[in-house]
Amino acid sequence: MKSLLKGDPLPWLLEPENPSVRYWTLVDVVGEPCDAVEVQEARKVLSQQPLVNEVFALQHPEGYWGKDEIKPYTADGAVGVLSLLHMLGVPPDSRTSSGCNSFLEFCQNECGGFSLVRKTRSGIFPCTTGQQLPFLTYFGFGDDPRVRAAFAYLVEESSKENVFDCGRNNPRQCLWSVIAKLNGLSVIPVEMKSERVSGVIAFLADKLISAAYDFQGEHKRWLTLGVPRGWDLLSALKVLAILGYGSDPRFDTLLQRFLALQNEQGRWLCGSVSRTWPLEKRNQPSKWVTLDALRMLKFAGLSQ
Repeated sequence: MKSLLKGDPLPWLLEPENPSVRYWTLVDVVGEPCDAVEVQEARKVLSQQPLVNEVFALQHPEGYWGKDEIKPYTADGAVGVLSLLHMLGVPPDSRTSSGCNSFLEFCQNECGGFSLVRKTRSGIFPCTTGQQLPFLTYFGFGDDPRVRAAFAYLVEESSKENVFDCGRNNPRQCLWSVIAKLNGLSVIPVEMKSERVSGVIAFLADKLISAAYDFQGEHKRWLTLGVPRGWDLLSALKVLAILGYGSDPRFDTLLQRFLALQNEQGRWLCGSVSRTWPLEKRNQPSKWVTLDALRMLKFAGLSQ
């Protein structure tokens, strides 16, 4: 990994000022076991962070966040909050369980997919479904029949001929949705990962890794690295690495473009932030982006 970086960001990432980054760096980058004393000490601090206390203070007794329980996709709704808590590494508890149950109740269509409006079968179903499955799995809902139905829906929809078409992005095919679908499929339960699922993953990953990227034009926005993670080059590389594409020559082409974005200290800048939960400042070195960069290199087998 050091040969790919212009500097060593590890000491910076392990600073105690950001407990969540420190925790994930220990676990995902350094490779410390979850029962290691240092990891356990770091984990205890996660739920004590002011932001976490603030977020849980805004949760309604029924489990939802925001002004309306049937609108979990608002800026301060369940989707944004649960994604944030997942990102921060907050351990699952009764509050996160209540939030996930609320999300599933008001966001899941009878077909199994997630939508902005539960009763409406919209064209953005597969990507909204894929993008939310990681936090549901993280918070312990991987075995829930409702979540299993969502995985089954995602596999079915991702097998269709028009899988790359998007109502929001016509007439162009939507690569952002491919990242979202792969994010969901990357956490599919082992017992659900059939030969068909492996084929779907390979089909989607090949589309993402072999696309004709134009980083001076159409895909210029992919070089703006957001906190929390958005639709960008690092998001694509990270999920491809998780799924085993780190040794693919096409991966290296994209990787070199991403590595060129680091500064002389081996850190990446924050290009965009959430207006609701701003974790960092734009155009400043980002611990969160740099953490994901090192995660990606580790997943890709490039950590030596």
